[in-house]
Amino acid sequence: MATKRLARQLGLIRRKSIASGNENLGRSKSNQLFDYLIIIDFESTCWNDGKRHQSQEIIEFPAVLLNTSTGKIESEFHVYVQPEEHPILSEFCMELTGIKQVQVDEGVPLKICLSQFCKWIQNIQQQKKIIFTTGVSDLSTSEVKLCAFVTWSDWDLGVCLEYECKRKQLLKPVFLNSWIDLRVTYKIFYRRKPKGLTGALQEVGIEFLGREHSGLDDSRNTALLAWKMIRDGCLMKITRSLNKVPTKKNPNILARNLNMNQVEETSAYTSSIQRPGTHEREPKNTENSHEKVEMRARGTRVEVVVALTL
Repeated sequence: MATKRLARQLGLIRRKSIASGNENLGRSKSNQLFDYLIIIDFESTCWNDGKRHQSQEIIEFPAVLLNTSTGKIESEFHVYVQPEEHPILSEFCMELTGIKQVQVDEGVPLKICLSQFCKWIQNIQQQKKIIFTTGVSDLSTSEVKLCAFVTWSDWDLGVCLEYECKRKQLLKPVFLNSWIDLRVTYKIFYRRKPKGLTGALQEVGIEFLGREHSGLDDSRNTALLAWKMIRDGCLMKITRSLNKVPTKKNPNILARNLNMNQVEETSAYTSSIQRPGTHEREPKNTENSHEKVEMRARGTRVEVVVALTL
């Protein structure tokens, strides 16, 4: 035992970074699975005419990088996007979001916005040494910092961006296929259904800062809520993934689809939200049922290096 203890102190033996079951209880904010969270909250074209519109387009694309150890927002991305299917904003949309017609007219198409976003991601990857994964297993180096995306509900990445990219035949970055739904995480952790983002903030004693339905302000406030939840003991985990598990016959399908040769990813989604004094899983038959997964990359760590061919 003394030899094993000495070896661990010398760094020859590393502790597993993920505990299972009740071992997750009592984790501190410094023991989060993800060192960074990128919070996204799109604003899109919208109408109040009683019709169901199937072609909402992103008009504001914000993202903020939250350090889960300090609670500081260390970087931000913000672009106004030019809608192409419905280029003229409705009066309702402008009043709701505060976005003016001239701002989207002077914005960039979604294709260009995604390219700019990927460059921002590349920069923070290089600066912060972060990687994106949908599962974590046996982290063997302290230099690697894990990062996950966070949204308030599944709409932003699971509906809005997903279907707009399909309609416009745009290649969506694979790292945007997995995320943490903070709304469902909040519901599980606090055992209560939030009344929107503002209501959730109020329930934990935080005042909304800025303008509601401003994408950037919503993203910043969602980051504040995530930080509060972390301090309260919530362990952030991936709740949703759109990635398909590669087969043995075709293990590099994700890499080929992205014109990359460095990615092999086995993905699913997991959620085991830690809350004070208890540990509970969602029913298996729900949309957001969660399982533990492993990431394997032929003996090496999986790193999604951003590469978007537009």
